[in-house]
Amino acid sequence: MKTIFKRGFSGAIYVVLIIGTILLSKYTFFAFFTLMLAYTQYEFYRLCKSGGNQPQVWLGILISVYLFVAFFLYDLQYIGEIIFLGIIPVLMIIPIIELFRNSKRPVQNIAYTLFGIAYIAFPFSVLNFIITPYDLNPEIYVPEALIGLFIILWANDSGAYLVGSVMGKTKMIENISPNKTWEGAIGGAILSIIITVIAFHFIGFLTPLHTIFLSLVTVIAGTLGDLTESMIKRSFNVKDSGQIMPGHGGLLDRFDSMLFAAPIYFIYITLFLN
Repeated sequence: MKTIFKRGFSGAIYVVLIIGTILLSKYTFFAFFTLMLAYTQYEFYRLCKSGGNQPQVWLGILISVYLFVAFFLYDLQYIGEIIFLGIIPVLMIIPIIELFRNSKRPVQNIAYTLFGIAYIAFPFSVLNFIITPYDLNPEIYVPEALIGLFIILWANDSGAYLVGSVMGKTKMIENISPNKTWEGAIGGAILSIIITVIAFHFIGFLTPLHTIFLSLVTVIAGTLGDLTESMIKRSFNVKDSGQIMPGHGGLLDRFDSMLFAAPIYFIYITLFLN
């Protein structure tokens, strides 16, 4: 009972912080998700270090924050495409630094550092485009667009857990995630579609048909993201990415599905919203 209470309490704080900072303003969104990105990136590099590797932790985090800031400033038209030119020389610093580290695994260190940026920083940065989804009016802040992404993912997680606990028999990829079943995945997708159609009806964001397709592709991408993080943790023989959220693990454990879902969600609303 104590574990359930901890899980529910930390989960509630997580949800309130995400929804609250998104609703409040674009700047509270920016500040909060910059912190979330940095710590999630740190957890990933810590996983890599548990396997005997030495990724360039702080440089990787700084580059990731730079990428997030660049997307934010560009999306709000505070600066032009020139800000992205800085990413090229900054990325070149990673192999240059590795020349002087005298490491036994230089290639692995470079690969893990770069992969962390691509795997975590890029999806987080895409969130900046989701909150301003109208190409013709990029100054319009649409918090419900981003909240919609999390509604889909949270509903899917809840549905998959409930249905999987009661009816789950057919394992998806047992050697990667033994608790995930096809019954749970289908149940999560159905609940996600129902809740999202209802929520988007009141928001007036997309038509019901588009909402169904959006929910479905987002759920599929989110499930693959969850499984990918499970694969990474299993390769390092680690159960959770961290302990910052009692009962849930680390931030990477919470954002794993979002990392794959956010780019797909963004592509869909870009194609069919504008």
